Amino acid sequence: MRELVCKLWMESYIAHPFWPETNTVINIQKQSGMNRAQSDAGRDKALKGHLQNLGLTMDNYDRLIALSKRQWYRTDNTNPKSSIVIPRHHLAGALVQTVNTTPASVKGKYKVDSFRASVRLSDFVTEKIEKDSVFGRFVKLEKSNQRSWQENESILEFEAIGTIEIADGEKAEGIERLFAWCLSEVGVGAARKMGYGRGHVLSLRPATEAETKAEAAT
Repeated sequence: MRELVCKLWMESYIAHPFWPETNTVINIQKQSGMNRAQSDAGRDKALKGHLQNLGLTMDNYDRLIALSKRQWYRTDNTNPKSSIVIPRHHLAGALVQTVNTTPASVKGKYKVDSFRASVRLSDFVTEKIEKDSVFGRFVKLEKSNQRSWQENESILEFEAIGTIEIADGEKAEGIERLFAWCLSEVGVGAARKMGYGRGHVLSLRPATEAETKAEAAT
């Protein structure tokens, strides 16, 4: 297994996470029938009744709402003052899409079905702690022509550093080319079709023994 340290420069990034708490809140609201109620009082009554059946309080529900609205993945997802990260699943997903859509001259020996097994990524840590701007736009609803207004926090012009473990030494030679194409043409995170999640590779080098031990300890 060959380990590399990779530093990226990113023009922009939007995370738009979908947390387990988000799914829980959606299910509570659907199952309570609160959205079918005709008044605020009716919605409140339906919600409180369903929460009681679940053994939850309004304080529990409010906490779920707050957790579901978190805009970023962080080094400590319970600490809103910890560093924002680009999570490994965002990077892996973008790279798999790159392998699936780019010519052989770019993807080399990488294959869609085996990429996540042969290339293991860490989260890429940034120095950002809070948003730089907010990106707002109308989004078409899935089963309707109606649009809803959606806003996402974004961070701009930053460096992100992480590690890459590659099982096949030959494939390691093409990973920088793959990352470069991914960041310039595909993008990472949300709103990629709107130009977000673009950047380039600043450096890619073998990890030192100390870095390898530190990564193994996390």
